Amino acid sequence: MSDHSTAGRVLLLLQDPEQADPLCLALAARGVRLETCSDLQRALAALHVRTPDLLVLSLASDTPPEAVAESIGRLRVNDSTQPRLVVLIPCEDIRLRLAAMRAGAELCLLQPAMIDELADRLARLLGARRQESDRVLVIDDQPVAALFASRVLQGAGITTECVNDPLRVMDALERFDPDLVLMDLHMPGASGIELTGILRGHERFADLPVIFLSSELDPDLQLRALRIGGDDFLSKPVAPSQLVASVRDRLQRVRDRQRRLYAPDAIDPLTRLVTREPFLKRLDWLIGQAYSAKLAADGASGQGDLSGQRAIVALELSGDDAALEVLAAEVAARLHPDDLAARIADRSVAILVWRVNHESIIQFAQDLLYRVNQALASTGPAVSVGGGWYPLTGACQDAVTLLSRAGKTARLSLQHNAGAATERRPEFDPGAESARRDHAILEAIESEWMQVLFEPMFTLTDLKGERYEMTPRARIGDGELLPPAEFVPLAIQAGLAARLNRWLLLAGLEVLVTRLHHNRPVQLFIHQALAGLDDDAWTDWLRDQINARDLIRLRPVIQFEINEADQHLELAIQRSRELAKLGIRLCLNGLDLSERSRRVLTALPMTYVRVSRSVIHGPDAHSISKLIKSVKGYGARVVATGVDGPATIARLFGAGVDLIQGPYVQPPTPEMDFEFCSQ
Repeated sequence: MSDHSTAGRVLLLLQDPEQADPLCLALAARGVRLETCSDLQRALAALHVRTPDLLVLSLASDTPPEAVAESIGRLRVNDSTQPRLVVLIPCEDIRLRLAAMRAGAELCLLQPAMIDELADRLARLLGARRQESDRVLVIDDQPVAALFASRVLQGAGITTECVNDPLRVMDALERFDPDLVLMDLHMPGASGIELTGILRGHERFADLPVIFLSSELDPDLQLRALRIGGDDFLSKPVAPSQLVASVRDRLQRVRDRQRRLYAPDAIDPLTRLVTREPFLKRLDWLIGQAYSAKLAADGASGQGDLSGQRAIVALELSGDDAALEVLAAEVAARLHPDDLAARIADRSVAILVWRVNHESIIQFAQDLLYRVNQALASTGPAVSVGGGWYPLTGACQDAVTLLSRAGKTARLSLQHNAGAATERRPEFDPGAESARRDHAILEAIESEWMQVLFEPMFTLTDLKGERYEMTPRARIGDGELLPPAEFVPLAIQAGLAARLNRWLLLAGLEVLVTRLHHNRPVQLFIHQALAGLDDDAWTDWLRDQINARDLIRLRPVIQFEINEADQHLELAIQRSRELAKLGIRLCLNGLDLSERSRRVLTALPMTYVRVSRSVIHGPDAHSISKLIKSVKGYGARVVATGVDGPATIARLFGAGVDLIQGPYVQPPTPEMDFEFCSQ
């Protein structure tokens, strides 16, 4: 196999190269070339000739922990480029894992009985895949329609299999092992929505891309299909070129997501776990796919409980870096292949898991906490560790909030020193929240227990400079962070909107002062609730605050929600005119295809308009160009949020979008650290 045809090159060092033959074949099927060396000198010579994409060191069964660092050090001493390193350990020994991690191993794997499992893990690190053609399972109760789609895809070099009986889908999935499912919506026995809900609750197929192909014209039903976990919706009849392009686009998205998730800069150097940002991106993507058990059950129309559940398991440590390394090694040793573990804070680790049911998650969390405590007790001074978990649900659509809720349970466990993982059950009905919780939210606003996050806005056009949207989180209880949707309505109802507005503006102005002081000016978008702007002195107050900080040349951008502007249209018009006199630009959030949006666009002098996520990802996506053209007619720039991949970016660029933001760019973070240099 030539280098040109491979997706990566792996150099494997092990005592008996003949043992590598099955792995060589398995990697070749995934487009990865494997070379082997039986001793250190041959490996050094091979590294000198050409640096591999991945270096794999297989430890012998009698390798002592102290020899691991020495072996790795000798392999790397003359290598200026230092390839990524994976260490295969012969048995589960935390001392071997720690030695490999501390010597710089990106991944430490237990030598598996299944060669295909190891090949998958190595290929995933390289962003590679099997070299055979992509496989698509076509599910349609109409044989003619299924045959048409199948023949079109086969003509594009894609392997297909058709299923006309939806009740036989699981057997076909297990046997055919597809890369993507093309599914009809209306079928006897089980609808496409029901089948997708079942897939999203199954560990093996939870991430499998699903494209709906149906003659259904009802936009609400189309949107429901996407919300249950569908990746795209194509209307019958579909042009062959469009069908092929959509399938290839979704397959490429999966590969891109895996490649970014395991990129070298996404790995924490101390724990060898992924960092917080790719973890949040993965969580954001899962939320967007609606993988929650509740949503899937709704989509299944009472067809029974699904066969799985996703959750975040969090661990909080009171100890030093050495203790954190021990914790990370134990976590890595107990992960399932599809779990994702990350270092999310200085002394915190989170694991995104799928298990068959609620009880299995509890068992995993409790066992993990016990094992970590045992390992810590045997390796040094006594330290404490707490653990907890929180399920992914449709009740919360904010990744930062979900992560904070899981972390809160871990902190509570640590404070109580219970030695057992704490469970946090979600409340699916916001109307059922207790008076105590409402009181906690109002107390957070009144006491200014708030945190601001910054989400970068990347330009697709000729706009220059750095831009961030500043969004607040209310901190309640023991560190739980709530998104604006969960506390702003309560603040308005309690008459605290004006107080919240002023806190946000002052926080934003201080950020601008700091950035100006460091000669890194930024355009900062700050939300304001119109319900808190009925005081005529507000504009004068804002002007005085800007003047006091000498921000005449670096004013913020003020954001109003379109639905709120429509409710308070006269006030919105008055304040927008006053802001214009101060040279402050206006951004309108939540543009959709409604008459309400048209009214507000006609009435207000805006500089930016942010398109609703439901429009970008909903069934009316093809209307985006027309919508954006109308906005451009008012002289405004268009912002698109919730961007999840290159294909979405290409579509939005073609439609005329100026700025994009979302999990593919970067999730909201406490720091303004996005690299805008590529602009």
